[in-house]
Amino acid sequence: MEGSVALPHSRPDRSTRWLALILVLYALLAGLYALYTPAWQAPDEPAHYNYVRYLIEERRLPELRPGDYPVEYLEEIKAARFPPHMSVDPIRYESHQPPLYYLLATPAYALGRSLGMQVPLLPLRLYSVLLGIALIATGHAVVRQMWPERRDLAWGTAAFMATLPMHVAMTAVMNNDVLAALVLALIVWLLLRAGQQGWTAPRAVWIGLLLGLALLTKLQAYIAAPLVGLAWLWSASRAHRRGEPLGPLVGRALLVGGVALLLVLPWLARNVSVYGWSDPLAMVRHDEVVVGQLTTQELLDEIGIVAFMRRLVQTTFQSFWGQFGWMGVLLPTRVYQALAALSALALLGVVDALPALRTAWRDEAKRYSFLLLGAWGVFTVAGFLWYNIQYVQHQGRYLFPALVPLGLLGTFGVQRLLRRRPLWVLGLLAIMATALLLWGFLTEEFRQFTLVMLAGAMAGIVLGHELEQRAPGLPLASLYVGLGGLTLWALQHMVPLLRP
Repeated sequence: MEGSVALPHSRPDRSTRWLALILVLYALLAGLYALYTPAWQAPDEPAHYNYVRYLIEERRLPELRPGDYPVEYLEEIKAARFPPHMSVDPIRYESHQPPLYYLLATPAYALGRSLGMQVPLLPLRLYSVLLGIALIATGHAVVRQMWPERRDLAWGTAAFMATLPMHVAMTAVMNNDVLAALVLALIVWLLLRAGQQGWTAPRAVWIGLLLGLALLTKLQAYIAAPLVGLAWLWSASRAHRRGEPLGPLVGRALLVGGVALLLVLPWLARNVSVYGWSDPLAMVRHDEVVVGQLTTQELLDEIGIVAFMRRLVQTTFQSFWGQFGWMGVLLPTRVYQALAALSALALLGVVDALPALRTAWRDEAKRYSFLLLGAWGVFTVAGFLWYNIQYVQHQGRYLFPALVPLGLLGTFGVQRLLRRRPLWVLGLLAIMATALLLWGFLTEEFRQFTLVMLAGAMAGIVLGHELEQRAPGLPLASLYVGLGGLTLWALQHMVPLLRP
């Protein structure tokens, strides 16, 4: 690819040190969020906690029942910001979830109780932080497997995941999203290796194991199944073109499916015995129980399609970067504007790289990697939209299962601008600034903050390019240090607003 260079053999040690530094930074940030975020001030945390408590106390899986979603009480306790005198015991609407995250959480719960904690929430949050560390390390491995010659993209993707304010906040509380993202990342890493090195029997067993674990984690992780299917079809198509027999690949597919089925079958059988043959995933029961949750159709009838789409885009964007508690505490408007500008710059960098990406597309291994990671992102977005067709869930965290490809895309775009300093991007920014100035003179309404951002973007590209030539990677590292600073600032100024 354009701009790629061969790196000395000694560089892997440096790359490993960068990853270790990123993981330490994330552990510090997430640990602080776990410690200082007020109890229950994260979406669904009380219901996740009650699932684990039920496992410990009853020694069996919970059943989702009518009354587990006490909508009026939930709104009351959220409005009061979960004061100690209001119990979270009635909030049990996550009882239909697959059990893996909660089963793995039981040692943390037991440890907390052994230490004398009446409500061992902190150990459970730190368990999520450990999963977050594993997720970031796996994301780094995915990008290294995909693009071994671009170590800056690997550690840049990891740094984005480690410093994104909302991701840090959500992986520092009780939530099964982080395990879903981890299992997906591990599956994609194995699928990349399978596509590049072959579907060996041991690799097929591991893919089957992880696929089964994905099905036992969360509905969002179910995109693992079409990802595995897509990867297998790619290998089968390549074998067919080369005149190779398909029998071994068919055997590997049966092995993957058989291992996954063996893992998930006991849970499905239990669900059938509890919820009936027509509801093995308990989704029908879920829809019956969560009566009172705002539906998409209700909101459309109330505000119309245009306002609905505006709200969907704005709220999703804001909550992707940072919207804390139960979506009730927002960052300042100008912070969102700056983050939108950063996102737009990254996109311009990707557009500038399209000719180089077309060149990389000719390489079969790269083409396979692009397709797999692209499908990862597309399937995740499709799942997000499908959920929002039914209920109003404009939460950016539902895109986090695809944070590896999203982080890679953003890092790639920014690094492209820093490496090349494309004149057409600078010209476009200059034209926009000139147009705003002319509009200001005509209307006497100067958008000063927007002008400052445009000037800052041009200066950042020019100066960042010069610095990149002298100290490769330093401008990108500085960007993510700044994002980590925003995460720390939000902990100091936004999270305290969640206290009762």
